[in-house]
Amino acid sequence: MASTQARMTARARARAAQQKVVADRKARDEKNMGSLTDYFAAADQIDAARLAMARALDDIRGREGTLSAAATLAGITTGEARKLLALLADTAAPSASAGTGDDTWDSDSDANAESRDGSALNEPGDSTATVDATTSETATGDSVPDAEPATNQG
Repeated sequence: MASTQARMTARARARAAQQKVVADRKARDEKNMGSLTDYFAAADQIDAARLAMARALDDIRGREGTLSAAATLAGITTGEARKLLALLADTAAPSASAGTGDDTWDSDSDANAESRDGSALNEPGDSTATVDATTSETATGDSVPDAEPATNQG
C-alpha cells in the first residue's frame, strides 16, 4: 500500500510542477505581449516620423532645386535623402498586388532590369551579345577573339 501512496504523491508533485511551469509561461507570455505592443507602437511612430521627414525633405528639395542642396540643409547625406524620398514613392504608388497576397513580379518591370550584380541583362535583340555557332558560347561586344599564336619573326 505504501508504494501506491508514493506513486500518488509523486504524481501530485509532478502535476503541481507542471502547473507551475504553465503558470510561469503564461505570466512570461503576458509580459512579452505587453512589451511587443510597446515595441510595435514605437515602430509605427518611427515610420510616421520618417514619412514626415521625407515630406519635409521633398518640400525643401522643391524650393532649393536639388536633392543635394536639400540634404546639405538637413544635415544628412544624399544617400540618406534618397532613401527618405523613396518612402514617398512607396506610399504614393502602392503596387497593384498589395493586399492580394500575390507575390509575383510584374514581367514588364523586369524586362529592362539589371541583374543582381549590377551588370545589364542582355535582351533577345541586344546587338552586343552574339552566339558562336561552332562553340555554343556567348560572346559579348567586350570580348576579344582568340588571336593566332605569334610567330617569331626575327
